[in-house]
Amino acid sequence: MRTPMLRRTILALLGLLLPALATNAATLKETFQKTYPLRAGEKVTLRNVNGAVVVEAWDRAEVQVVAEKAVKAGDAELAKKAMSQIQIQAGRADGGLRIETKLPKRNNGVFDWMFGRDVSMNVAYRLRVPREARLDVVTVNGGLRLAGTRGDASLGTTNGGIEVEKAEGRLELATTNGAIQVADSAGSVEAETTNGGIEIELHDVAVGDDMRFSTTNGAVTLRLPRDIRVSLDAAVSNGRVSSDFEVDGADARNRRRLSGDINGGGGRLVVRTTNGSVTIEEI
Repeated sequence: MRTPMLRRTILALLGLLLPALATNAATLKETFQKTYPLRAGEKVTLRNVNGAVVVEAWDRAEVQVVAEKAVKAGDAELAKKAMSQIQIQAGRADGGLRIETKLPKRNNGVFDWMFGRDVSMNVAYRLRVPREARLDVVTVNGGLRLAGTRGDASLGTTNGGIEVEKAEGRLELATTNGAIQVADSAGSVEAETTNGGIEIELHDVAVGDDMRFSTTNGAVTLRLPRDIRVSLDAAVSNGRVSSDFEVDGADARNRRRLSGDINGGGGRLVVRTTNGSVTIEEI
């Protein structure tokens, strides 16, 4: 019988406490923006700690870096201190441009500002790069998006999806928790995720190049040009494999594995998933 009264008492106390906490809490934002020269074919390397990254191509021989820094803390003084210690380091390295996020550390060298003392930090990047630039981008908690480039690209994140649109070249894509999508692109792709589906659309594929797609929990859908020449090796544990292409040498009775040559064979096309189906379509 006392439960409703106790619940009302707790809610009343929270009603008094939460506005006080909100009054002391602080959110700060700060923008870093600079432009750096980059010649065609040079590499842009980005290492971020906590935040999303967007990379778009443009027709200039330079890289525009816009980094939005955000800090949330229990009080304004702590937020200011944390913001003052977030550093964006950018400069020439290994014949290209290297950009790196540096977050404050404790004496033991662990990034604890994100986890202790009611402080969280995030740095979201938006880069504009020369169309022919090569890319090596890694972030930890956040999605990755790439559009319009023609150079080889390696993109990796820990918790977040990866989206690529209208890109050309060799793509290496990896995430831990998130989907991978490639649309209206050309070249060859390797994509790996743990929890998430993979959806790839390529209107032109480099002849003789190997491609591999792998996920643990998710479906894999590939849309490939009608004249593609590959040697297919696709297998699932829980699901089925289907293909619009005629696969020479395949066992039609086995719905969980499909292997053989498409259009006479060529580079290896390996597809694996544990929980999900594999669908290969012509475009």
